[in-house]
Amino acid sequence: SRPPARPATGIDPRRMQALDAMVARGQLREALAEAQKLLKAHPKSPHLLNFIGHVQLLGGDFQRAIRNFDRVLKLDPRFAGAHANKANAYGQMGEHRKSEIEARKALKLAPNLAQAHMLLGYALLHTGRAEESVPSFERAVALAPKVASTHVGLGNALVALRRAEAALDSYRRAESLEPDNPTVLNNLGNVLQSLDRFDEAETCLRQAVERAPSAVSFRNNLARLLRDRGDVAEAAEIAEETVRLAPDDVTAWGLVASCREALGDKAGSIEAVDRALEIDPNNVMALGVRWEAETLPLDHPDLARLEALTEDEAAAPPAERSVIALDLFRAYDKADRLETAAHWLHRANALRRAGDPYDFAEQEAYLRALMAAFEAGVEPLDEAAAAEAPPPARPVLVVGMPRSGTTLVEQILASHSQVQALGELNTLGAQMFPLGWRPGGAMKPFTREALLAIRRGYFEGVSNYRLHKPVFTDKAPLNFRLVGPFLAAMPEGRVLFMKRDARATCWSNYSHMFKGRANNFGHDMRETAAMYRLHLEFLDLWKRLFPDRVHVVPYERLTEHQEEESRKLVAAAGLEWEPACLEFHKTRRAVRTASSSQVRQKMYTGSSERWRRYADYIRPMLEALEGVE
Repeated sequence: SRPPARPATGIDPRRMQALDAMVARGQLREALAEAQKLLKAHPKSPHLLNFIGHVQLLGGDFQRAIRNFDRVLKLDPRFAGAHANKANAYGQMGEHRKSEIEARKALKLAPNLAQAHMLLGYALLHTGRAEESVPSFERAVALAPKVASTHVGLGNALVALRRAEAALDSYRRAESLEPDNPTVLNNLGNVLQSLDRFDEAETCLRQAVERAPSAVSFRNNLARLLRDRGDVAEAAEIAEETVRLAPDDVTAWGLVASCREALGDKAGSIEAVDRALEIDPNNVMALGVRWEAETLPLDHPDLARLEALTEDEAAAPPAERSVIALDLFRAYDKADRLETAAHWLHRANALRRAGDPYDFAEQEAYLRALMAAFEAGVEPLDEAAAAEAPPPARPVLVVGMPRSGTTLVEQILASHSQVQALGELNTLGAQMFPLGWRPGGAMKPFTREALLAIRRGYFEGVSNYRLHKPVFTDKAPLNFRLVGPFLAAMPEGRVLFMKRDARATCWSNYSHMFKGRANNFGHDMRETAAMYRLHLEFLDLWKRLFPDRVHVVPYERLTEHQEEESRKLVAAAGLEWEPACLEFHKTRRAVRTASSSQVRQKMYTGSSERWRRYADYIRPMLEALEGVE
């Protein structure tokens, strides 16, 4: 909105009100034409010149707008609103240092001008001074608490500082003021996703797209969320439509590429990412996806470019650069250049950790509190209580450390006529948030009411997946932590717990990148080993408390004795044997995990020995695993 201006002189207020009404209706061209007619009668009106500049600013004509604001200031050097408008124009042009200067000039003249505080906040935020920006946004909120954009600005600064819970509060306040504002809904969806509250995030992002269907960034955010949740078909549909709407949007083409790959269309994936690179040859995200789809040859001209971009802080955030560092690891690994490959692997993990920090001590405290709650005793729901929330289908969890074979086991079960494979769901974890079961949360007791709430919420969530078979699988690996709440709330539930060689599992975690933050322990060798040890403690606890409902699937034996172990796991899931389970590689479905290509092949062995090639380069991990099988 246009900042407060100095009083106009000699102009009928009704004329100005009519101009404001045109702007409010989006009639910028008409408002500008009328204002310029009026200017002929009042050529030295700062107020009118400021209005004209403001309309030009709204229309994206930044240079003309700035020239008009300069004319205002020549006529009236104390016109604070003109400085604020100049700050706005420079900010939208990406000239944030100039924006900062103009915002400070405005505040010197009008210390209580809320918009100037907000613009100063954005100038600081966009020049890497997020901590400094917070007081400016807080002052804007204090001066204009009923203006949604002030709360959005504060939320954006808090997101940059990784204070997601506080950012969520700010966005919620903005939502209460403008519940249909698509930008507010989009930002809400993004921060909820960062908090692993995926159902709520999806609702917000869908609403944002409904209200602004042509907003490309909103569409990309929704497609990315759906893809990462496993609803790849809908994500692909949205992304394909987005590139038709915006054929030069690199992010949308990257999403098209990743969705096509997840759906088994490797050639189509490469075609999409090549289109992205035609638009922006140095786009780090697109380069990362391109050389994730196939291994980069060492004689390819992209090699030197990737090496340079990985170290270029201005090229992209650390998390994006970590992807191309991992591509370089794979390239040198394939060429048996192990020392160089190890260098890029360590660099990839360091970049990912720098871009997305992980507090292992905080996570461990939360997980040990969860174990302690069940050690102390939790009374599972009986059949009568469970009948209050009947299941839409019978659930089977497939859990374990990431990279332990959960995708393979789900693919085996997906080949059964009675099973619908839902992939990696976050639905169970979402039921824990209202009970305070998260790091730093209240961690309420698992009472009968709490378990019923978990049961109802979980079944409501999975019902969104259009269940049409009597059994469904949920294979989010890290649900190994939540087996207790799951089985206590769902008497009909079964759990298949994967167990793979410790060194193979930890190596595979360290040498892969995962979506989301929950797996970020895998970017530190010692923390990966520590999480493996914790997962064994959980396995021992759940087997002791629920001996007949938790079945351990030994990954190595499954690959070496396929039929024997497949029969066992199918029986443990409460199913009759079907020979199709041995032909799992023929089952067609979208797989959005690092194992997507493997499950489209026949069973193979030997993957648990790959860590040995790098034994000399992963000593901290191996030392931390001493004594573990």
